[in-house]
Amino acid sequence: MDTKIQISNLVIYKSGSGMHRVDLDVPQTAELLAWDTKRFLASIGDRLEFHCGLMVKKDGSSFINLGSSILKKLKLKEGDNITLSFQPDHSDYQFEMPEEFAAVLQSDPEASLCFHELSPGNQRGILYLINKLKSEDKRIALSLRIATKIKSGITKPSLLIKK
Repeated sequence: MDTKIQISNLVIYKSGSGMHRVDLDVPQTAELLAWDTKRFLASIGDRLEFHCGLMVKKDGSSFINLGSSILKKLKLKEGDNITLSFQPDHSDYQFEMPEEFAAVLQSDPEASLCFHELSPGNQRGILYLINKLKSEDKRIALSLRIATKIKSGITKPSLLIKK
């Protein structure tokens, strides 16, 4: 297993688009990129582990987006200081596969083939859309709708959720 890199005193910022993020300087970014990946499992202390992507800027610095669900769970807000630990994400999709969608793909080989032909970013986008639903019934319904749409050639996650 890879060692973890811990970075302390990271400040939570809110961007103009409303997303929350933490900024990493050039040396911190270089240390993470030495693993030859931009996809990580990050943890905030021992309280929460989440999948994330390192968004590298032209100047060599970077940032990590923090979703509102992460902030709510940990009662964090803009301006708070946090410590993040990083390790490379070696999971199949660099995101959690919802049980409901896994069952749909297992029962529908054509949908499974279509899903696995998508770019890794589109795969993660689909998994995110399903995972964010709290109701199991809604996750099942969306999983079935997505399977039907990807088989018809629709691959953009934002178009897959439309009824």
